Amino acid sequence: MIVSDAHNFASRLSRNMEEIQRERQMYIEKLSSGKKVEKSTDDAGALSNKIKQASEIKRLRGASQGLQNALSYTQVQTGALNNINRIYDRMSQLATLAMDVGKSDLDRENYNKEFQELREHVLQIDVEQFNGQDLFRNTKYAVINTGSMNWTNAQAHAAAASASDPEYDHYMATVTSSDEQDEIDRQLGGAANGTALWLGGSDQAKEGDWRWVEGPEGQENGGLGRLFWQGNGTKSPPAFGQTTGSAYNGAYENWNDPNEPNDSGTSEDALQILSTDGEWNDLSLVSTVPTGYLRESDPRNLRAYDDASGGFFELSKISFKRFLPSTTIDLTSMANAQDALTRVISAQEDVIDRIALTGSNESRLRSEIGALGEALINREKSLSRIEDVDMAITASRLARAEIKMQSTTAIFAQANKLFNQRNYVDELLS
Repeated sequence: MIVSDAHNFASRLSRNMEEIQRERQMYIEKLSSGKKVEKSTDDAGALSNKIKQASEIKRLRGASQGLQNALSYTQVQTGALNNINRIYDRMSQLATLAMDVGKSDLDRENYNKEFQELREHVLQIDVEQFNGQDLFRNTKYAVINTGSMNWTNAQAHAAAASASDPEYDHYMATVTSSDEQDEIDRQLGGAANGTALWLGGSDQAKEGDWRWVEGPEGQENGGLGRLFWQGNGTKSPPAFGQTTGSAYNGAYENWNDPNEPNDSGTSEDALQILSTDGEWNDLSLVSTVPTGYLRESDPRNLRAYDDASGGFFELSKISFKRFLPSTTIDLTSMANAQDALTRVISAQEDVIDRIALTGSNESRLRSEIGALGEALINREKSLSRIEDVDMAITASRLARAEIKMQSTTAIFAQANKLFNQRNYVDELLS
């Protein structure tokens, strides 16, 4: 019985020593790492919260970096617009000098030379980029080669491209002015000349009423689209029983022949452009003669992400008035100089408005960066409260564990000595 009690006592002391050793090792690890939660056995709930907080902090830092990049982008825009404003200032000054009755035609020619160089410089600034992103987000045009595809399928093709692109709205082009046609020529440089392409115009809803049915123009008039032509060609053959047509309310038109649109043969309810720098023709909706379509792409507002959950706000897109190479504007006469001055002042006012808009974007970004910085600090504090060990308490607990270990070791040694010295045979016989 005495031997059994001795074994039990020794066993309990051994278990106590193991528990104290594990506790002591845990406090040593916490003090060396500075963290109170390192593994699930420490505190499963706290560890889970720690992982979530750490992940959110990483996302917040990424969002903060994105906002800083957006701020830099906006600041570069502002600088470029200020430069353009100074250029327009000089252009208006040259136009004013050219209006001086005391100046000769040679003087005006010299003024005009500088005037045209400045205009070209503005066009160069207009196509500058910031880290691969267009600095000024203008409408883009592209030739989309699809192979033989009818008008309806081409419309669906453009819609599908738009749905999958977060940055641009794509649609079959709606050419509503000569300036827009000039811009198409500038961007495409004669690409696909001689190739028929679909445009976003149709008279399918009502015969003879030609409307732009794609893009923003397609949303006008309750979704019917913007009307730009009524009737057939101005010289339609009487044999077809067609009425003479005309541009609606002075709208831009570019039919390739006075007889167009002629609705010849089968019903021709779709609009095509015969070349990117060419003219228009009407064609059947089911025709597969065009091998693609002219695509117009409007930039959407840029998204700036401002929280850890993917929340965002939009930065207004920036573009400005400029004078394309095909635009007639010069200082070669007093009358031309007067016209140029009026147009440059109008363009300068537009640039000033855009400077105010970039200033608004910059102010919003700074505000969001500040708010995100505060959120990041609060998250880091929260993580620190979960993660950081209380050094004084942990050191105290370690010291207590050390004392317990020393006491238990001493008791175990003393008990072992006593048991070794006792004469169990004499005790059993007594």
